[in-house]
Amino acid sequence: MRRTLLALLCTLAFAMPVFAQAPAPLSLAPAPLIRSGTYAVQGTAPDGTAYEGALELQATGPQSWRLTWRIAGDTTIGAGLSVGDRLVFGYRSEGEVGTGFYEPQSDGRITGRWTQGAQGGVGTEVLSPR
Repeated sequence: MRRTLLALLCTLAFAMPVFAQAPAPLSLAPAPLIRSGTYAVQGTAPDGTAYEGALELQATGPQSWRLTWRIAGDTTIGAGLSVGDRLVFGYRSEGEVGTGFYEPQSDGRITGRWTQGAQGGVGTEVLSPR
């Protein structure tokens, strides 16, 4: 599973056109505006359903991250990679692989998009530091 997740993250790092207009170069350090800590999550699933929860971000290396979401009583763990200002991540939830990215905003919030499984669709999240 680690090898699959690593392959997915590497693919995303170099194939960002799905999520962004142009790929960003790899950074040498964690994205400066995305920091380790706990964030409040407000999201919208691809079907339009709203949800809330928390996300704990933990830097595990100069460009690598561990993500732990706690949403509606469920815990999901993922891994991420800093790519320019963005944090690109992958995770597994309900037996399906998902992927997405977060991008810092000038007001201190972090916004992102994600997709999961064969059904596709794009969800959104807004993270606010706690």
